[in-house]
Amino acid sequence: MSKLTPARVFRLFFAFTFFLSYPCLAEELDTLRLEKNVVPTFQAIDLNIDANKTEYTGAVRIDLLVRKKAGSFRFHADGLSIQQITLKGPGGAIEHKYKMLNHGQVSVAPSSPLEPGQYTLAVQFKNEFNRKGEGLAKVEKDGLAYTFTQFEAIFARQAFPCWDEPEFKIPCQMTLTIPENHLVLSNSPIAKESTGAGVKTVVFEQTEPMPSYLLALATGPYETTPIPGLGVPGRVVTLKGQSHLTAEAVKMLPPLLKALETYFKNPYPYKKLDLVAVPEFPFGAMENPGAVTIREEFALMDSERATVEKRRLLASILAHELAHMWFGDLVTMAWWDDLWLNEAFASWLGDKVTERVFPEFKLAVRSVLSAQYAMQTDALPSTPPIRRPVTGSVDPIQIADELTYSKGQAVLEMIERWLGGETFRKGMHQYIRTHRWGNAAAADFWTALSQAAGKDVDAAMSTFIDQPGVPLVECEILPENKIRLSQKRLLNHGFGDTSSTLWQIPVNLRYSDGGEVYSQPVLLSKSSQTVALSSGQKPAWVHPNVDESGYYRWQVAPELLKLLAAPSQNRLNLRERVGFLNNLSALLDAGRMDGNDYLETLNLFADDTEPEVLEALLYALEKVKTDFIDQALEEPFAAYLRRTLRPALERLGLERVAGENENIGEIRASLMEWLGKEGEDPEIMAYAKSLAGACLKDPKAVDPALTGTVLRVSARNGDEYFYQKCREKFETAKTPEERRDYLRALGSFHDPKTVGRVLQYVLDGPLQPNEIGFVPFWLASSPRFSDYVFEWMTAHYDAIVAKMPSSHADFFLPWLADGCSTERLKKAQLFFSDPHRRSPEVETELKKVADRVMRCAGIRERVGPTVAAYLNGLVKKE
Repeated sequence: MSKLTPARVFRLFFAFTFFLSYPCLAEELDTLRLEKNVVPTFQAIDLNIDANKTEYTGAVRIDLLVRKKAGSFRFHADGLSIQQITLKGPGGAIEHKYKMLNHGQVSVAPSSPLEPGQYTLAVQFKNEFNRKGEGLAKVEKDGLAYTFTQFEAIFARQAFPCWDEPEFKIPCQMTLTIPENHLVLSNSPIAKESTGAGVKTVVFEQTEPMPSYLLALATGPYETTPIPGLGVPGRVVTLKGQSHLTAEAVKMLPPLLKALETYFKNPYPYKKLDLVAVPEFPFGAMENPGAVTIREEFALMDSERATVEKRRLLASILAHELAHMWFGDLVTMAWWDDLWLNEAFASWLGDKVTERVFPEFKLAVRSVLSAQYAMQTDALPSTPPIRRPVTGSVDPIQIADELTYSKGQAVLEMIERWLGGETFRKGMHQYIRTHRWGNAAAADFWTALSQAAGKDVDAAMSTFIDQPGVPLVECEILPENKIRLSQKRLLNHGFGDTSSTLWQIPVNLRYSDGGEVYSQPVLLSKSSQTVALSSGQKPAWVHPNVDESGYYRWQVAPELLKLLAAPSQNRLNLRERVGFLNNLSALLDAGRMDGNDYLETLNLFADDTEPEVLEALLYALEKVKTDFIDQALEEPFAAYLRRTLRPALERLGLERVAGENENIGEIRASLMEWLGKEGEDPEIMAYAKSLAGACLKDPKAVDPALTGTVLRVSARNGDEYFYQKCREKFETAKTPEERRDYLRALGSFHDPKTVGRVLQYVLDGPLQPNEIGFVPFWLASSPRFSDYVFEWMTAHYDAIVAKMPSSHADFFLPWLADGCSTERLKKAQLFFSDPHRRSPEVETELKKVADRVMRCAGIRERVGPTVAAYLNGLVKKE
């Protein structure tokens, strides 16, 4: 999107966004939204599905309410072969004509206008199964065929005729005819079934009101594992032969659901709960009421070899999707411009309850790392607000990005701390009670919070939601026990900002007079405010973001920054140390810190004993690698990594110690990967090679926390034999996680000839549609192959797109131009200017990529010589 505008223009933009949030006004502005004068009130869906075939047939019956006289109306049916349409009113059948329109719509024009009243629309159709995990999809594995659905955001219309917008929240009833030996499920329990002639017809109970994007079904020779301990029937549903991998999901789901019921003070609102693990799923998971779908690689694992990383991810996903049962499903957004709140709330609350149920996963700390991704994007001039206008011509999935999830989550956490946990919860309960089984907008949520808190929450929230960017809070110590706080928009160096953007920022201060430590909250609403400290004395130090709870960057004087950093564990808690490293990188990007000071300060954190701090350090080193390291600096950078990271790994040891914290194993693997791949540490490379050899013979011979790492480190310098073994193991993997480990190994080779063969394998090999994009991005992360992979993509673009899910190609492929190369960016802009490749989604992603490339090129030119001199100096000392 466009660069931040001056304040006056921004107010006009905000007004436009405000009007779009109301359906009656948005309809006048967006002609691709369906009309509200003819609306559905109930839908019956009857499908004949045999997963062994290539197509299915169906019929829908939709009860309509005509609110005012209508000469025509529209509904969605994208790519379906319509066989017959029947329209009936109080007097019987109504003559009409129908026309297929663009954007997956069908127009029905009766011979005379419809008078207000009740009508029925019936449509018979047929369609092919989708083979890329979207709409009503088919997948084959081990000679067996299955179907499942993914309808968010606009894929329900590709499965059956419907009013495919979230505001049309109506009861539905599914009737499915399938082979007699297949399992079938949908959102609601089975009401009745009958069998005959080798098939069975299953009628499901009518659902509670729900929008089309939340409907779900699955058919095929699935297996089920019961989930005890729920208030409703529950089970994990898997492909045949995978039920032995469900134990972790079965164990985690009941306590997470119970914690959510306690938080909402409301029982789970649906009659059953299936967790359906499917391959070729294009996203992580989907919150379909009663039938949550999830990628099998996230849901299924061998309990004896399940790493803390995999179990943490599963718990986080489950909690996120279950939180949606209330926030998103029970109460649903009126339109897609509030998708951010739907996802942000589920991310925030999901992590909150997971922290309570499984504190060993430390999600409260890891959410700080998540916010870092969003703040990086927010420092780019093209970044849009979280809440963005969505028109009927745009795929809403385009806005499901780090702003929607991570920034939204961080802002909600900040507001909850500002209001107080119980006050926030009280307002949320009122919101749920008021809009139960209906639709609502973000404004309704702010109103409920404001009423509960007795203060204007909307005024503060709008500054973070309806305008782009992340604020920088500067903290200056003044005489007479005072400090000055000032704010401005933080942009990366070289990107000017002439706006007068202001936020209402709940700032939390912690400071010390050299003896006692004090805390003090401040609402920073002006460009500059002087604050009298409650201690009555001049502070020795100040930390301006207590517990890293605010969505803002901060800056203090250089000498104070060093005081906070060393020794950091004395003044900063765990979340603050992680946030400190993130903040340090932002100051470097903004031109507010020197490259030498940056690298030296990073060194101070290498002695930290907490795995999460070391992980944040590795994230900062990834930035150094991306921004500054070309082939000429690979050896000096390797020396820096050995000097910085090897002592940390030696403290932990190369092997697991009995009784050690699981998180130690995870950071051990990360340190080994960095030292083996980027640090070129000969001892680590030899150790990884020996373990990789053992893993090829017997996967259980290697610590599961190290399996993926040793395979990737060995692939870095792998030969033809190792390449062939990785292919073989990938194709014969016995579990989804094993398949993923070998796929990642294939994306880690560094021999140019092997890289070429791997890319050809992406096109010719048995990769699933949702796996196609990963390997090129892993290979392109190395500066040696960035250009090579980009040229491969442009040469094979049509073949790649044909294999990827449609929701992936436009969003992901432009990112192969990411990095520091302005020349590659120009080639990408030219390549995607072709009308056959250009789309609104591509243009949006290219703007993001262009900003990132210009940022990277700018910092490399400005700071690169200093970093190079520092790294080369280390080589001379060695």
